[in-house]
Amino acid sequence: MGWLVVVGGYLLGSILPAEWVVLRRTGRTPHQLNDNPGGAGAWRLAGPGWGTVVALFDLAKGAVSVALAERLGLSGGWLAAAAVAPVAGHNWPFYKGFRGGRGLAAATGALFWLALPQMLPAYGIGAAAALWRRWVPMVGVVAFPVGLVLMVRASVPADRVQAAFLVMLVVAVRQLPWVWERIKAPGRSHLAC
Repeated sequence: MGWLVVVGGYLLGSILPAEWVVLRRTGRTPHQLNDNPGGAGAWRLAGPGWGTVVALFDLAKGAVSVALAERLGLSGGWLAAAAVAPVAGHNWPFYKGFRGGRGLAAATGALFWLALPQMLPAYGIGAAAALWRRWVPMVGVVAFPVGLVLMVRASVPADRVQAAFLVMLVVAVRQLPWVWERIKAPGRSHLAC
């Protein structure tokens, strides 16, 4: 049963509503417009309303997979795989040539389901840092380690901490090409995510 949840989570994660919204509003996809097919990209290209809808859908993708895994009594490695699957699907959708978004919203949905009391303050601190630095990815850069520390301090079960760490790791791995691109071309906007 666990493999069905993981495959289903990946397939759900690979649905990129920003692609549809931006294409309908502009006639081109976010990638064709050199932007990200996630909530922030939809916000910039299709407006705040559509960006919010896309971000909420992407958040739900991450939460649904973890919730279903828990409902079925999955734990340990299966819980971690169920948490990672929608993020991997969002980042590397097979039908888009494994070229998707960056997975922060899907990861946030999974992390909120895994440890909401610890992740809410961590994301609050991350959001404040992002506003201060005017760089949206700062949310995850700050919230991920703070959230892990809070989870450990609160004695959150080890399989949930493991799942959260792996979700964060998948997001970090996806960011590497983007970071490398920014290092090579430092003049690009820091607001993009």
